[in-house]
Amino acid sequence: MLLSSRSRSPSNKCWRFLPLDHPVANRAPMPSDDGPSANIGRGGVPNNTHRPLPTLSSLTHEWNTARNTSKGWPLFLDSVQINGLRGWTGEVVEFRFPVVAIAGENGAGKSTILKAAAAAYTAEQTTGHTFYPDDFFPNTPWEKVEGVTLTYQVRRGTKIDTQTLRKRTSRWRGMPDRFARSIFFLDISRTQPVNTQIGYGKAATQANFTAAVTPFNESDRALLSRIMNRPYTSSGMATFQNKQVGVLNAGAGEYSNFHQGAGEDATADLVDLLRSAPDRSLIIIDEVEASLHPRAQRRLMAELFELAEKRKMQFILSTHSATIMEQLPTEARIYIQTHRGGGRDVLYGVTAKFAMSLMDDVDHPELVLFCEDDKAAVLIDALINQEAPDLSRRVEIIAAGAASTVTILGGLAHEGRLPSVSLGVLDADQSEQSGCVTLPGTQAPEKELFDSLDEASWEKVAMRLDVRAGELLQAVDDARQIDNHHAWTRRVAEHLGPRVRTDRVWEAIAAIWAKDAVSPTERAAFVRALEQRLVPET
Repeated sequence: MLLSSRSRSPSNKCWRFLPLDHPVANRAPMPSDDGPSANIGRGGVPNNTHRPLPTLSSLTHEWNTARNTSKGWPLFLDSVQINGLRGWTGEVVEFRFPVVAIAGENGAGKSTILKAAAAAYTAEQTTGHTFYPDDFFPNTPWEKVEGVTLTYQVRRGTKIDTQTLRKRTSRWRGMPDRFARSIFFLDISRTQPVNTQIGYGKAATQANFTAAVTPFNESDRALLSRIMNRPYTSSGMATFQNKQVGVLNAGAGEYSNFHQGAGEDATADLVDLLRSAPDRSLIIIDEVEASLHPRAQRRLMAELFELAEKRKMQFILSTHSATIMEQLPTEARIYIQTHRGGGRDVLYGVTAKFAMSLMDDVDHPELVLFCEDDKAAVLIDALINQEAPDLSRRVEIIAAGAASTVTILGGLAHEGRLPSVSLGVLDADQSEQSGCVTLPGTQAPEKELFDSLDEASWEKVAMRLDVRAGELLQAVDDARQIDNHHAWTRRVAEHLGPRVRTDRVWEAIAAIWAKDAVSPTERAAFVRALEQRLVPET
């Protein structure tokens, strides 16, 4: 049976992921579970509700320094390979960070990845639920599942094992060999309104539902308050005939699941699961942003980062949200790209903007240019505007991610496997690749521009910024003392004062560089390479 924060069975809605007869579900009240007024701060706001949000940098540091040590993640699912199932032909999906998000169009295979990951382990004796491939991939009158192989890279401490589940014909092989780990899977059914579930109408009748509310402890309540940005003074659940109804109080009286929005209800489910799940658990969440506004999405991700760091948990998420993708580091963003003729590619490190551009429903321009970041996009635009201004209306420039991502996209474009005519544009310090061109020069963008402008050119930049040339030159000299060239433009902007934005400084430098520093021959050759990929105008 597939379980989520509330069972698929409509008669078993619960806030606890564990069954009611589980010892964790029936744990004694925590010391702070002494009523709605417990641990309440000024203005009725629970203490610990407004503490600073956890930061990604702390988790990133812990991952980079401790992941392969005794203090790191002793249990970790490194990858899953899927072959013979729902159009998958042996593609490998790697999980390169404790919290990863998988994006892609509907039908790309995100849910298949999540379900395959959920079948990687058997449950520990005390917590979690054992999932079997047949829970997710059953035979039906329309599909016969056979010839399927699921291959996992499973890390335990410093040791990495390969495990395989196979279904050649009628039975899955390899089940007894799975390692133990607590696994929790929350699918999209967690957002199903309580009043649509069988049996809850009777529970809502006051004459029948007489059970007292068992309060959440302070940490549960504070966590829910932080994510939803609401000052809950109490929260808990009441039970009637094995059915549970969540009850919240935000200062204006109690209200139950029957009067809560889907986001509030689903987040309460998730919060309770997060606090109940043991350390080192694997938690899989389908459409993690479901029913949450962007601010709540950011707060939720911040809390997941802290749990991953402090409790060495692993989170595998799916999403259609740019907000979710933006919170993650490069290595934690995965995009599943389907292409014409079938098949799919797994892309890592894509930007949120690029992921959203592939999932939207707007008309594509004649040519899509993929570059590494927004700074490169400004340089491309400056070169086009200087050499062939009319070309700007025919192309779209997308900051897609690292050079490796641009290289992959360029290769896919060259093979005709992307939905639109496309070309990769790599920074000048990268080597040429199939389906890609490089920016003029030989260095990283900041070094290339700062080195190539002479004093007269910097004076033109100063005119564009409406600042004194001497002040700008001093700011440039100061910035170049920093080893990290990526910070040079920001340092110049800081030196010039609050009215001069960093992006405005870069745009001014780029415009003068494209006009004065790049040779006419090199500039024309770059733009001509773009024009050659254009669809001919009719």
